[in-house]
Amino acid sequence: MIEHGPDIKSQLDNVSTKSDLALVQLLMFNYHPNSQKVTVQQRHSADRETPFCVYLGLLLFTKTRKRQLIDTLFQHGLCISFDRVLKISTQLGEAVVERYLNEGVVCPPLLKGKVFTTAAVDNIDHNPSSTTSKSSFHGTGISIFQHPMKDNIGVRRGQLILPTNKPKSKNVT
Repeated sequence: MIEHGPDIKSQLDNVSTKSDLALVQLLMFNYHPNSQKVTVQQRHSADRETPFCVYLGLLLFTKTRKRQLIDTLFQHGLCISFDRVLKISTQLGEAVVERYLNEGVVCPPLLKGKVFTTAAVDNIDHNPSSTTSKSSFHGTGISIFQHPMKDNIGVRRGQLILPTNKPKSKNVT
């Protein structure tokens, strides 16, 4: 009704759009039950986070790394906080490490299993003839290529499961 008007005909004529979904998710993210007072700092619980707000926070972090920008949008109820972005980033890293420990292989999470895969490895040297170590760099670049075929497109590996950080209970004796 907010976007397409209150009459039924206009609602039936217009299909649900990305902006409809974003508005609904923002409403859910900013809903505070039984809230009589307006607080200076709004607090959002992780169980009411919507995909749009998480996506927007992570997108801004990957593009800008600006705490002030992310927290300003968080204060306006548009995305998750910078601290929450860092927490999710840490959880993603922990999930990738857990996958490595389970599989014994270091590779990007999106690679498929049971498909022919090749890799190209090369040294990266920047200014190797430098007389000081301040202006030289040495590293290794690895590119991985998968070669799916019509009869074998590969097997999707399981999704990364983010670890839940439950509060540690204190032992009472």
